[in-house]
Amino acid sequence: MAAARIEHIDTPEGRALWREMLDILPGLQAVLNFVTNRQPSSVSGKLFWYQTELFERWFFRIPSPHTARMIHSADSWTGRHQTTFFRFPDAPEMILASYGGSDRFPMGALLLTSPSGSPASGVAFSTRNLSGLTEDVPEMFQAFAPADRHRIPVLSSATALVDASPSEDPMTLGLMKEASTLKSWRQPVALAIREESFDPSPIQPDRPATIEGSQPPANQAGHVSFYL
Repeated sequence: MAAARIEHIDTPEGRALWREMLDILPGLQAVLNFVTNRQPSSVSGKLFWYQTELFERWFFRIPSPHTARMIHSADSWTGRHQTTFFRFPDAPEMILASYGGSDRFPMGALLLTSPSGSPASGVAFSTRNLSGLTEDVPEMFQAFAPADRHRIPVLSSATALVDASPSEDPMTLGLMKEASTLKSWRQPVALAIREESFDPSPIQPDRPATIEGSQPPANQAGHVSFYL
């Protein structure tokens, strides 16, 4: 697949690209409106809406770009630059991405693939620093090969990746505590903490917290991984 065209939607190039994407699939506007309307409801220092839903049920819901009915996300792929891409069985040509660790990984980009092999298109609507997003995209497309999109596996587990130091960053520790106190937490879902010296005792004992050190996230079909 040729290199993807990705622009920020708040630029002339991004607005032009977005119009092209809407010409192909007009229902993308409803998806963008839904995500951007949900985003402000996430108070600074609190879990984003999609993170909460992933803890509770391993998937989050958005309107279908085809029918406007609510559909579920499937498994994800997390890149080396901390971008997480989510695919959708009922809209296999569409991918949503969360990125931007300084902003606690809001949902921030929408990509539209092309079955013809022409370049994929994408607009970002979060932070303007797109370097990590664009660098992770090629490997993501290799993982989410076009031939596999219509055979997306059933979800089997989820992992929330904690890359910042909970011991030194009160906001990170607060997010972990908030997640561990959610009334509904679908098992198996784990908190994977990169700080090897962290004491997980502040986390509720029935909510697993694993220490993974500096290992990269494990991407596998049917698994959801995402950053806090």
